Amino acid sequence: MSARKYSVVIVTYNRLELLKECISCCLKQTMPLHKLIVINNCSTDGTEQYLRQFESDERFVICSQSSNLGGAGGFCEGLKIAAGLDIDWNLIIDDDAMIAQDYIEKCDALIRKYPNIQACSGTVMTEGKIQQNHRRIIANSMLHLEKNVPLSAYQNKCFRYDLATFCGLMISRRVLLEIGVPKADYFIWYDDTEYSMRLKKYGGIVNVNAAKLNHKTILAEEDKKGFFARMNWRTYYGHRNRLDAVRTHCKKVTEFVVIAEFLVFIACGYCMQLLPEKRKQGKYIVRLMKDAMHDGYRGKLGKNDKYFPA
Repeated sequence: MSARKYSVVIVTYNRLELLKECISCCLKQTMPLHKLIVINNCSTDGTEQYLRQFESDERFVICSQSSNLGGAGGFCEGLKIAAGLDIDWNLIIDDDAMIAQDYIEKCDALIRKYPNIQACSGTVMTEGKIQQNHRRIIANSMLHLEKNVPLSAYQNKCFRYDLATFCGLMISRRVLLEIGVPKADYFIWYDDTEYSMRLKKYGGIVNVNAAKLNHKTILAEEDKKGFFARMNWRTYYGHRNRLDAVRTHCKKVTEFVVIAEFLVFIACGYCMQLLPEKRKQGKYIVRLMKDAMHDGYRGKLGKNDKYFPA
């Protein structure tokens, strides 16, 4: 049986040291990657200069952007390139995902055993602990309630699930050509969930529990804050894109449920304005959620200059 060809699509933005480690992990695979596609999202920290050393390496495809396309735009560009290559399977990661040396080998073993699988992934670890939020199921399709796959599932060899992040997701060439690339206009957040909703029509995703990656994110202080205190410019994209995805893939009743959620958030924002110390935050939440609801409902996507870090 001929060896399958694997590629990795890496999207990076101003995290040079993480990118160096990420590429090193990819180059150390026990089953070598055929192509490494790196999308540089207009980094300003020396990333472009660092990547020049790989321009003569036939394994690398380096694509430097003239502006920051966000994660969604970056993965869209990377998978467009992958679709045009003679590649059987494509791994999708950010620059902070450090795949174990046998990551590709472990996934390949499952793919050989179950040739009908069109999407798989590995186990995401941070600080030695499994990060469950990267592998989720739809617990209630009408309400579109998402639930993390329980830790007990990781004790098996593998499990099937519905929604993945782009942290270690691997898709076949066949399904890539069938469902296309991620929505670049999502910019950030929910692009991976919407893509998973497309994959669900082709059997969903299988997690290979023994294939592991270290997600070098900051676990964090954000989680210790209250829900409304965590709402920032990224929240706009998450809620806007979720509404767009639900309108695209779900029934009308689910759309109404999601819009009702928006109205609850907006009402909470108005209530917060009754407290002097919360007035500014309340006004921000009302404006953010109104904009997200309006733009998500009308399909007004892309980067919004009102919601972008300074």
